[in-house]
Amino acid sequence: MTDDDDLVVHPQWQAWVAENLARGATHDEIAQALAESGTPETKTRALLEQLETGPTMPLARALWRRVTALELIVRLRHEHRSAQAAGHATVERRPLPPAEEFVARHWVPGVPVVLTDLVTRWPALTRWTPAALDERIGDERIEACVGREDVVDPDPTWQPLRKEMSVRELLARITAPGRSNDTYVIAKNAALRRPELQTLLDDLVLPPEYFGPTMDPTRMGLWIGPAGTHTPLHHDTDNSMFCQVMGRKRFWLAPPESIALLDRSRGVYSHWKPDHDAPDPSDPAPMIELTLEPGEALFIPAGWWHRVDALDPSISVSILELAWPNDYGWYLPGSLLRGSKRA
Repeated sequence: MTDDDDLVVHPQWQAWVAENLARGATHDEIAQALAESGTPETKTRALLEQLETGPTMPLARALWRRVTALELIVRLRHEHRSAQAAGHATVERRPLPPAEEFVARHWVPGVPVVLTDLVTRWPALTRWTPAALDERIGDERIEACVGREDVVDPDPTWQPLRKEMSVRELLARITAPGRSNDTYVIAKNAALRRPELQTLLDDLVLPPEYFGPTMDPTRMGLWIGPAGTHTPLHHDTDNSMFCQVMGRKRFWLAPPESIALLDRSRGVYSHWKPDHDAPDPSDPAPMIELTLEPGEALFIPAGWWHRVDALDPSISVSILELAWPNDYGWYLPGSLLRGSKRA
């Protein structure tokens, strides 16, 4: 028979005891729970005394109080959203409002909206077909990420996948039959910064009251890919206007106060990788689903979680340079140390 003095409380139980002490549990409550697991009371009491009198417990309790207060603020924000728009079960679709109305209803409170008549003004809507682009810029070079299907996380580890090809080859890849996530021009490929492709900027019409007096290709992203391209659940650190030119894309969105998604965060990405085509009750957080049609633009506020899947061969433009300050680079809740340095 093993003497109690020879027993050691498992490190996982030690961490459990420390967490519950920080949360405010009493010694007796903790001792009773450990007794049910077979831990001798003498060992439990000695561990409690060690943790209680150690230098870290006051700090742990203070941090727990702060976390609890911040979570209450998040819960209040969630309740406000629910009261305003039935839990944001849908995203409003509307024509482009006056800039001051957009700021009041969407920019300041951080509320997504689909604008139905922004991209319809663009010559790109008719000029960016595969045939027209092939004839116009088919011989020009473009960078894409290739081999995405062979990589576990192709979006955060995109740099080794960079490959140059002609626009003609790219168009042949994205219009091939079937679905694929293997070849994708993403914003980080910086296509619109290439001098030979900046003629594409002539096909965009950006109202200056929304986007400022000039276009900045360093704050714009071009997305070109086949049906089946997939961007995993993540959030951005800027407000973004995502403009759909060709094809359809399906979005799933959730607000920043989705604690269940934050708990699964890894930087700006989420560990949650749903393997189904639509949200269900077992999901860690309610998701809003919408399909962005050609000619529509989706305003995605900074911090909003979103997953994107192309339903058709598609071309999109994301715009970060708008008429109002738009840099929340400090907002990195999934990267605690990096975020705290900017706070």
